[in-house]
Amino acid sequence: MKDKSSILVAELNRKDEKIWSVFYDRFYAALCVYVAKILPVPDAVEDLVQDVFISVWESRRTFTDIKELTNYLYRVCYNNALLYIRNNQIHDSILNSLAKDEDSQDEDMVYVLTVKEEIIRQLYVHIEELPAEQRRIILMRIEGYTWDEIAERLGVSINTVKTQKSRSYKFLREKLGDSFYSILLCLFF
Repeated sequence: MKDKSSILVAELNRKDEKIWSVFYDRFYAALCVYVAKILPVPDAVEDLVQDVFISVWESRRTFTDIKELTNYLYRVCYNNALLYIRNNQIHDSILNSLAKDEDSQDEDMVYVLTVKEEIIRQLYVHIEELPAEQRRIILMRIEGYTWDEIAERLGVSINTVKTQKSRSYKFLREKLGDSFYSILLCLFF
């Protein structure tokens, strides 16, 4: 049985209009945040991201999986932001400031932040796939509640919370892979 990401990619490849809003909701905000870090022109950020979505729709390109689609979206957003800077003659001041700041630590930090945002986005997508009780427990943990506080607020035993937590972690580990999952444990849990 296909997971939701595989279905999304397959339907997107077929240009299914019904899936378009799901695709848009899943990526739009994250891509806007990413482009805003590159392009300090707030009015242009949303237009640029929307243009990327239009180009995906109009393109004959197909994607094999969600990773390929995600990489494509970020790469096109990055390239289009640089083209915008160049074409609108605002690049001198921006590129000069980037050149001053462009040591390997800054590049690494931008990459790390981008990867972190994408991992977090994927986490929330998969949390939505959890059964309601597990989803509620994980979201409360992300909000900062201790396991004991979660049990008390939900009116269940700590053992119930621990069982649901274990099931949720197992599901998320399977969906995200061990490397992403390890990073998430450090970030949230």
